[in-house]
Amino acid sequence: MKTNNLVELQRDLLNEFNKYNINTNKKFLIGVSGGPDSMWLLNLLKSLNIVVAHVNYNKRYDSNYDESLVSRFCADNNIPLEILSLHNKYSSGNFQAIARKERYDFYFEISKKYQCDYILLAHQKDDFLESSIMQENSNRKPLFWGIKQLSILNNNVIFRPMLNLWTKQEIIDFCNEYSILFATDYTNAETHYTRNKIRSNLKKLDPEQKQNKYQFFVNKNIENEHIEKQVLESFENWKNNQFNVDKLDKNFVYIDQLLFYTLNHFYNNLKLSLNKIHGIKDFLFSQNRTKNFKLNDEQYIHKIKNLLIFK
Repeated sequence: MKTNNLVELQRDLLNEFNKYNINTNKKFLIGVSGGPDSMWLLNLLKSLNIVVAHVNYNKRYDSNYDESLVSRFCADNNIPLEILSLHNKYSSGNFQAIARKERYDFYFEISKKYQCDYILLAHQKDDFLESSIMQENSNRKPLFWGIKQLSILNNNVIFRPMLNLWTKQEIIDFCNEYSILFATDYTNAETHYTRNKIRSNLKKLDPEQKQNKYQFFVNKNIENEHIEKQVLESFENWKNNQFNVDKLDKNFVYIDQLLFYTLNHFYNNLKLSLNKIHGIKDFLFSQNRTKNFKLNDEQYIHKIKNLLIFK
């Protein structure tokens, strides 16, 4: 006997669309890896006007199983499917960042090809928690903790309908209960990635502990709403002044958050600690009005007569 009503679960999911006034008659691209999260999302939304995009990195010996699983589901349900098969050699330190860029670039390309209105991703509560803890461990001061449910990237609207609904284990249980086949990525248990270490630690929490930790970061985001409003207003004012350092109030109470937001606006995958933010402030307000600040091996901030150029 099934303990969860599929119709109710589907209604819970569609209610997340209603919260953002997203019309379910629109066209959606769904990123599907073949794992439990994306296969569960795909199953719940298979009756909508959807296109599926799958990326096979060919990094695991069994990665073709993931691809065949997604292909079979789409064929059985007459869903258009686009597959990107990669055979790149990645170093262990940069795989996750590069893979994410390749994946998102592919989603953007396919979304444009099919004229989709939204890109749907299968992030869930554990993903939100992992991202929040990574931010906390790196001593950052983000305006938003975790992952936003709705975001815009390169003019693409990205929506994560499951983000506030279910945990990973709940989704696995749903898949098993309703005989939804999914692939298991054994590399998620390898702890040489920071996110995987956090994921491993989260597994030690019982459901109540995990929910309390999740709610802790949700509450922090609620508290941050007024801060975010002031920072966004300051960012727009500074942008209108061509990012002139002379127009930046160094006594602005949320200047750290403003710099964090500004830099993440212009640079992708930037790692910013509080110490680095303080170093950037020293650079900005130094007497030298023409100078460069190295963010990493590829990215710099250029200050020319106190006007900032981000590239």
